[in-house]
Parts: sequence; structure tokens; C-alpha cells
Amino acid sequence: LFSSLRSHLIVPSLPSITIPSSLPSSSTSSPIFKSAIVLHSTNNTRTILGDEKDIITSIGGTGSSLSHQEETRRSACPSIIFSTFRRCFPRRNSTASARKTRGVPLSSPSSSRIHFGCTRFFTLMGSGVSSSSSPEPDEMLSLSDRLAVLLGHKPLRLADMLKVTRLISEASVEERIALVHSHIVQTILELIGENSNADHKPDSGGRRNRQTRRNSAHATHRGVGYGHGSTRSRWDIERTVEERLAREEHLIWLLNALVAFIVGRDDMESGVILGGIDHIEPLEKEIGQSALIPLMEYHLKNDSVFDVSEHMELYQALLETAAALSLVPSLVPLLVIPYTTGAKSISKHLIPKFKDVMSSYPNLLKGQMGSPDFRMIDFIRKIERYSEIVTSICDEYERANPVEETAPSTRPSTSAKRVSTELALLKNLPDSIDSPAQLAIFYQKALKHLQMQTYRFIGDYGKLAVPFTFKKEARNLNPFSPSMKDRTKRIAKELASMPNALPLNASNGIFVCVDEGRCDIIKVLISGPDDTPYQNGLFEFDVFFPNNYPLSAPKCSFLTTGAGNVRFNPNLYNDGKICLSILGTWEGRPEEKWNPYCSLLQVLISIQGLIFVKEPYFNEPGFEKYQGTEKGEEYSRKYNLQIMHATLTYAIRDQLRNGPDCFKKVIQRHFWLKRHAIIEQAKKWLVEMKRDALDAEKSNKRKDSVSFDTIYTPFAQERTIQSLIQELQNMQCPVDQCE
Repeated sequence: LFSSLRSHLIVPSLPSITIPSSLPSSSTSSPIFKSAIVLHSTNNTRTILGDEKDIITSIGGTGSSLSHQEETRRSACPSIIFSTFRRCFPRRNSTASARKTRGVPLSSPSSSRIHFGCTRFFTLMGSGVSSSSSPEPDEMLSLSDRLAVLLGHKPLRLADMLKVTRLISEASVEERIALVHSHIVQTILELIGENSNADHKPDSGGRRNRQTRRNSAHATHRGVGYGHGSTRSRWDIERTVEERLAREEHLIWLLNALVAFIVGRDDMESGVILGGIDHIEPLEKEIGQSALIPLMEYHLKNDSVFDVSEHMELYQALLETAAALSLVPSLVPLLVIPYTTGAKSISKHLIPKFKDVMSSYPNLLKGQMGSPDFRMIDFIRKIERYSEIVTSICDEYERANPVEETAPSTRPSTSAKRVSTELALLKNLPDSIDSPAQLAIFYQKALKHLQMQTYRFIGDYGKLAVPFTFKKEARNLNPFSPSMKDRTKRIAKELASMPNALPLNASNGIFVCVDEGRCDIIKVLISGPDDTPYQNGLFEFDVFFPNNYPLSAPKCSFLTTGAGNVRFNPNLYNDGKICLSILGTWEGRPEEKWNPYCSLLQVLISIQGLIFVKEPYFNEPGFEKYQGTEKGEEYSRKYNLQIMHATLTYAIRDQLRNGPDCFKKVIQRHFWLKRHAIIEQAKKWLVEMKRDALDAEKSNKRKDSVSFDTIYTPFAQERTIQSLIQELQNMQCPVDQCE
């Protein structure tokens, strides 16, 4: 190779670059360094450093004595890859690496300045100098140098990372130890941190608070028809998704390379690394201080089957990495002991829960998806296998080294035991619950298992047995058609994620009921949040997925309208229409509209959080000009007074008397647990209503109704609320119905 370089090289004059004085002597003595540097002496003599005994000197030099053909052939040689020179320098830190990438000269106050130029490297295909037996340039490099070049490319490339994983897995123990000393593995850990920062690194409190204050005036009105602002996009959704996918790909490649370093050619299921762990021991501290464990904790908290199914390769790589770490005894504590205060144990809490959530998916809607989702099933099997490796080894470690429990381990109870506990809870419930925290505990235990349930909406001959807004669309669509296969799988994944994602507490909650035979026919019950005019009410919705879902948003209809007599919100019409940008019924910014990455869960939470608000009066376009004024506050108070009455009448009394059968148990338990709060709420409304009526009489002015579709009749409304109070006071515990 050097003789070829010597006989075919014409040395150009190149700009000078500073070489750090801290450059190790081992680097300057390497053949690559010597064959790549040209020193310029004061007499314009250019010397190519070769072997110590072989120095070639070219005097002066334009090469004019050469023949025109020879000069043309030599000048056509491709230039040497500049990374060849970079391999001679150890990687110091990310700042220096970034400066090298940008082409900024590396320098320090104590550096010695040596002027040099890069030679031109050539490859003459088919010439007599090069032969088929000549080695490739990379093959002359050490393993560390080859990996450093491959990992130094920005951005990372799939072909390079596949080569990195192969080279590491085929390396001997001695070569892996050399990779540690040359900081190759440390570089992989650094790259994992760089590609995961955007996902799990928390923002500073000051910046978050400033952003919250900046957007506080607009956050509650986005996507609900607020009467000002621009509809232009403030961020590029497609670009954001592409960047996230690129980061995930890089993470997967880097995690695979790390697993290859730890395990090598060994099979993890054997439970032992046959090649030994001498190459891993020097990295114990670096792995513990890297972003690897926080990355695992961040992602394994995800209990959404739908979201995990969209990123299966990443989660498989994370579980495989955890299994590889568990094979090293000195790294097992990283999986057992939480890495910081407030974190959870990966082996005791996160991995078992993650495995249970994934394992429940195949049986959740069995029989509705047609053919099984084989890719998802294969993923679940791998997750179960890796989880078994981690939990078995970590359990053995805990038996030998007892670890203080940071949180009690929860075991799933049987259905019979759970129901028995809930019935006993309701029977022994005190007459009055003063503590909100105590009420929240009772509410969770009594209603958690009813938050996601099934009901027979379709009767004989395929006809709907219950009222459903979208019955025509449901009748015209065959969910078992082969063309609907992907749609059905998508819906099934979303529904499998809901039991762990739907909000449920005493202040607000969402309940979902799915048809037993078709997962695209759904009814939803949303409880009104506290401190709003919708407090304690239960509002019913119909949901249907169109045939091109998820390209189009699900269809939703509002049912709690008092037979079309009341409009609960400027965004909830008395004919059932819901005005919301994510549903495509209101013009909003592109990022507020529906896209295939959205889900039904987002729609339901948007309805609860953006429509059932504290001051719904200002959701009406054009009314925002009164916000913050005395007139606007008075209008909002009067509007809320009418909405509070509608909530007590239609969302509480009517639901208690004639609520949908599919939510019968939910309605009974909800109102039983919150009956005292509702009575206080009704009494408060009576006081405010009487005071408002008295003020109207004193002013000798006609009572203005600021509600949209309700009629202000205070005496009739008072009788309705009084009867509701009496009904709640006489309410019986729903245990008998449950039994």
C-alpha cells in the first residue's frame, strides 16, 4: 500500500491545522498517521513520512517535469478520507467532537503548531499497482479504529450500525477489553444519552413555569372555538414525528450494539455469558451513571398497548438490554434498586406490569379481529421471555441480598375476591365522608373494574337493540371484511390501552362500554369535573369509527340534552353535535386537528378538559371580549347558574332515574358515593338562585336569560331540585343490585 502511495502521489499545498500537544505518541507513530501527513519545511521541501528507514522527498514542486498524461492520471486520484487522520486522535469529549465535525481546528494554549497538509490517496481500479488480493483500507485498521469511524458518522447509518453490531459480537474478550480502554463502549453509552434526552430529560422548572404563564391565557380554549388567534400551524407535525422515529432508530441500533458487547455470540436464555464478564467489569460505574437506566424506567412506565404497538422494535430492544444486564451479577442491582428517589424498580415493578399489560391484549377482544395479529403476538412472546430472564435472576439476587421494599408488590386478585371486597366496602361505607382523599380511595375501589366493560348492543339478526346515533353507518359497514382488518386491529389496540389510561377519581372520570361482538360501536360516560357547573353530572356520548379510521376522526354524538331541550355548552349543541377541532367540526390549527397518530382517548380527554370547563360562557366565539370585565363576569355567573340547574336536572336526576342500562352499575355507585356532595351542590344552587331572583325583583327589570336554549323559570326549577334532594336522601346502597 505504501509503495503504491510512494509511486503515484503528487503532494498539493494545503492549509495548516494545529495539532494538540497532548496527542499521544502511540498515535503519531501509527502507520496511518505517518502515511497521511506531509510536513512543509522552510525550503519548500515536502516530505511524506513513511517508515523510519524510508523517507521520500520531493523537492519544490509543481510536477512540471512529468508528462501531461502522467500528471492528469495522478491529479484524478480521489483525496484521502479525512477521517483517516481523525482515527489517530482519541475522542476527548462531545465538544471537541462537535468542533471536529464542523471542521474547526482543535487547539489549546499549550499546543505545538505544526503545519501540515493531507496527501491524496488513490485507488486505481484495474491498474497494475492494485490487485484483487490487496487488502481493503479498513482491514488494516484495528477494531477500535474501525468502530470509531462507524460511530463517528452524523447521523448514524443503518449499514454502519449493523457492521458495528457484527464486529462487536464477533470480537474476543481481549478485543472487547480493548474497546473499553479505547472508549468505544463509552461512546455508545454517550450516544444513547444523546438520542434519549429529547424523550425523558425533564425541563427546568423555571422554563416550564415561564412557558405555563405565557400560554395560560390561551391553553384552556385551544380547539374549542375560542374567538381569536391564528389558525396557522405553530409546529410541523410530520417533521416532529420523523425526528422522533429517527431518534428511536438510533436508540435501537445503539442498544443492539451494547447487547452485542455484553453477550456476544452467547444465547441469553442460557442464563450465563460463556465468554466471561471481564470485559464488562470496568464499565459498571459508567453504565450506572449513563442514561440507560432512566431510559428504561421512562419507557417501561408506558401501559398503552396502542402506543407500544407503534414502537415495538424499541421496546423489544429495551427488554433485551435489561435481560443482558441481568446476566452480569454486578449490574443486577441497577435493575432491582430504583436509580433515584421517586423512581420505581425495573425488575420488581415496571417489567412485571409491562408484561401483564402486553399479555392481556390477545384475549381482550378475541373473536373480533378475524385473523390474529401475528407480529404483535410474536412481540409479546419475546417480551415474556426477556421478562422471565430478568425477574428470575433478580428474584434470586433479592433472596441472597434482601432489598428494602420501596413500594408493595401488587398481585392481581381473582374476580370473585375483588367483587366480595367491593361489596363489603360499599356496605361498610360511612354515612358521611369528610376527607376528599378517603372518598377518592373508595371511588377507585368501587368503580375501577367498571371503567371498561362490554355490553350487548346488537340483538338478533344483527340489529341494534339500544338507541345509537350512528346506527345507519354501523349497519352499512362489515367490520369482519378483509379490507377492515387493519382498522379493527387499530381499534383493538386503542381499547386495550384504555383500562390503564382513562382518568378515574372522585373529581372526574371517563367510562367506556364496547359492544360484545363489534369493537367499533361504543358508548361513553363522562363525569363532570369538580369546580365547574358540570360537577358530579354524568354525560353520555355515542362513538363510532368510520371505515377509513384512523385516517379520519371517530364520529361522536352528545346524548345528554334533555330530549333536545338544553344546550350545555357553546360547543355542545342540543342536537348532539360536538364542536371540537380534533373531530373536524371546528376550524383550528393543523396541530389541533385529527391525524393518524391521534386516538379516541385523546378525543375523550379533550371533551372533558376543553368543554367541561369552569367558565363555558367564554367558549362562544365573540364573547371573549367580555372576559375580565365586570359585565362579562356577571354574564358568566348567570350562565353557570343555568348550566348548574341543567346538570342537576338532566345529568344527575334523569341519569339516576332513566340512565342507560349498560352503565347502570356505574351510575348507581357514582351517585351513592357522591350523594352528600350533590345535596350540598343542590342547596348551594338554591341559595344563589333565590338571591338572583330577589335582585331581579328589586331592580324592577325583566330577568335576562343568558343561556342559549334554556328557559329561566326559577320556581319550577326550585321544585325540581328539591325533589332531587329528597330522592338522594332516601337513596339505598346499590349493594343489593350488585349481588
